[in-house]
Amino acid sequence: MIYYLSKAIALFLLLVFFRFRVRGREHFPRSGPCLIVANHSSYLDPIVVGCACPRRVYFVAKEELFRNPVAAFFLRQLGAFPLRRGEKDVSAIKRVLSLLREGKVVCLFPEGTRNQGEVSDFKPGVVKLLIKAGVPVVVAGIRGTFESFPRGRSFPKPFPITVAFSPPLFLTSGEPEAVENEVKSKMKELIQIVS
Repeated sequence: MIYYLSKAIALFLLLVFFRFRVRGREHFPRSGPCLIVANHSSYLDPIVVGCACPRRVYFVAKEELFRNPVAAFFLRQLGAFPLRRGEKDVSAIKRVLSLLREGKVVCLFPEGTRNQGEVSDFKPGVVKLLIKAGVPVVVAGIRGTFESFPRGRSFPKPFPITVAFSPPLFLTSGEPEAVENEVKSKMKELIQIVS
C-alpha cells in the first residue's frame, strides 16, 4: 500500500513540476523476471524509474541510507534493500537473484554512485551479475534529473525529466567488457533520444 500510494503522489508531482515523459514503455516485459539498468546522476533516479515502469520495481540502494531506522522502514516498504559498497556483498546478490526467481523486476544503477551528468564506468560486479542472472535486461536512459537535482544541491528545481526504455536485451554470454560496452552504448543512445 505504501509503495503504490507513494508512486501515485510522486507521479503527480513529476507530471506537474517536471513535465515527466516516458518513452518505450511498450518494450517492458509484462510478466516474468527482469533487470533494469539505468544511469544514475541524482537521488531522483529511483523515484523516476519507479514511476516510469508499469510494474513494481525493487531497488538496490547503498547501505548508508538504511542507518536511520525511520528511513530504513520507509525504504524497505518501497522495495529497496541495502548493498555494502566497496566489497562483494553476497547477501545483496542473493536478494537480487531471489527476487528474479520470483518473477520480480529489480533495478540496478551499475555506476554504483551518482555521476556528474555523464555515464561513467560500471562496477565489475554488476556486469557479472547481468550475465549470471540470465533474465531480460531493459536499459533505461534518464534525462533531466541531473539538471534538476545534482550532487550538492539541497532541493530539486523544476526541469523536464524523461525516461526511455530499450527493448529487452539478453546478456547471457560474452566477456564482461563487451557486455558493459553494449549496455553503456545503449544507455547513452537512449539519453540522446530523450534530450
